Amino acid sequence: MIQPLPGGGRGWFRALIAMLATLVLALAGPARAADEPRLALVIVNGAYAAFDKLGSTYTDGDRVATALNATGFIDASGTGPVQVRRDLTREAMGQAVAQFRAQLAAAGPKAFGTLYFSGHGAALGSYGDVMLLPVDAGRDLTPESATLTRAALTHHLLGSGARTMLIVLDMCRNVLPAPPPSLTQMIAAETGTEASAVGELAGSKGLRRMVRAPAAAIRPDQGYLVAFSTSADQVAFDDGVFSKILAEEIRRPQQTIADALKRVSDRVALSSGKNFQKPTFDYGLQGAPPCFISCDRAASDRFYDCANCPWMRAIPAGITPFGSPQSEPGRDGDETVQADVKIDRPFAIGVYEVTIAEWNGCVRDNACPKLGNWSKENPNPLIPASDISYEDAQAFLAWLTVQSGRAYRLPSEQEWEYASRAGAATAFPWGDDIGPSMANYDHTARYRGSETAPYRGYPEAVNGYPANAFGLNQMQGNMWEWTAGCTDMSCKGRIMRGGSFESAPNALRSANRFTVPPGKRRQDAGLRVVRDLDQDEIGGSS
Repeated sequence: MIQPLPGGGRGWFRALIAMLATLVLALAGPARAADEPRLALVIVNGAYAAFDKLGSTYTDGDRVATALNATGFIDASGTGPVQVRRDLTREAMGQAVAQFRAQLAAAGPKAFGTLYFSGHGAALGSYGDVMLLPVDAGRDLTPESATLTRAALTHHLLGSGARTMLIVLDMCRNVLPAPPPSLTQMIAAETGTEASAVGELAGSKGLRRMVRAPAAAIRPDQGYLVAFSTSADQVAFDDGVFSKILAEEIRRPQQTIADALKRVSDRVALSSGKNFQKPTFDYGLQGAPPCFISCDRAASDRFYDCANCPWMRAIPAGITPFGSPQSEPGRDGDETVQADVKIDRPFAIGVYEVTIAEWNGCVRDNACPKLGNWSKENPNPLIPASDISYEDAQAFLAWLTVQSGRAYRLPSEQEWEYASRAGAATAFPWGDDIGPSMANYDHTARYRGSETAPYRGYPEAVNGYPANAFGLNQMQGNMWEWTAGCTDMSCKGRIMRGGSFESAPNALRSANRFTVPPGKRRQDAGLRVVRDLDQDEIGGSS
């Protein structure tokens, strides 16, 4: 948790999440325990013999155990409140995991299991997995070590038949020597992969998506989420920040475990502590993920592709009004006369504008510039990233593409207007009038005699106003959003859409266009991302 050991190269996090199905009705956590048995194993190791001793890890465990108890979990032993197991040896850790697996199996096919570990961890540089270190661990691997890797634990605990496994690893990934060849078959057996696949991962470091074994013991409705307190090739600090935020999000209602972990990741990245870390995760969630407290049914069909990726929503193919009628108040000369345009193929678009927490992940990797932002005044992870030029946006999209393994881009003008209108031919998605309660703009200005309000002069959280009919928030106002459109063949002028918190209300009309040089940065300029859908994702969106 304190300092990484030398060695190994960067391994990029690549993961994919299936679209979330309709979520279950909102019910309190303890009330759900009867139909969704919840068991948790909490292990905290601090008194190491061969590694630095850790001081905050015991508090980490107490916080998380208290939060889990408040949301209906019982201890891994099968009875009583969740207990914190401290300073376990390899033998004791193995026994605790075995007991946990047995109790999950006894709980039945609807069980929800959570394993939280706080302590030192090691990146196994030979095949991309990571290992939990018991207090008696040395700096050389032994065959017994393979049973305490992330992949082995996930496969082993899913073998209990539990419907969902959440594994939270609050630890560094210090690089230990590569496992000897004699471990290859054991690693393959424990993780459910082919022996040749273990070898193919040589030279990687950090998170790798678990390869599921075709064993009948793994049901198609089972899923897992493995969360790390830091990103690949980065340090997790012994300061308690991650566990504090995790415990708070476990207790927050109206979110699934996927929602909760993304909020944890974003909040930790924006925490005011002196140490920067960006949590990330690997997952294979199936169907509707469980909720700690209650679920938000309005969020049932949004998804994300990686821990640093924005929330996305699939938009079906269709026909949209494009441009404005010549009679529309505020119409500019560069707007086309309104006519129907066909969007031939479904696509995914950000539910929100890119947030400062998501942008900071790119800054941390030295792939994006550190820009002025409004989070200094409001340290909310949902404050939009700002001061972004078209060229900055392209850098973020390139980084996001590497992070996710999916090709992200800016929307075309047609896609943006289609997503903004959500079927409406009126000036705004909600009609031909506008008022201060509908969007974040310069509320002192009028549009067709609209009401006014004091000028706010700052961006609000990206979910600060109601979503449109496509479930997209703040397509109008808050931040100007870059598109792929340009005004000439050489693209010396790039098109932004949507208006901002500084704009007069007529700028928020769905057809309005704003030309800006691609290198120009504005304090009210942000972006919303798009990616094409794969063929197997289109079924429910066409």
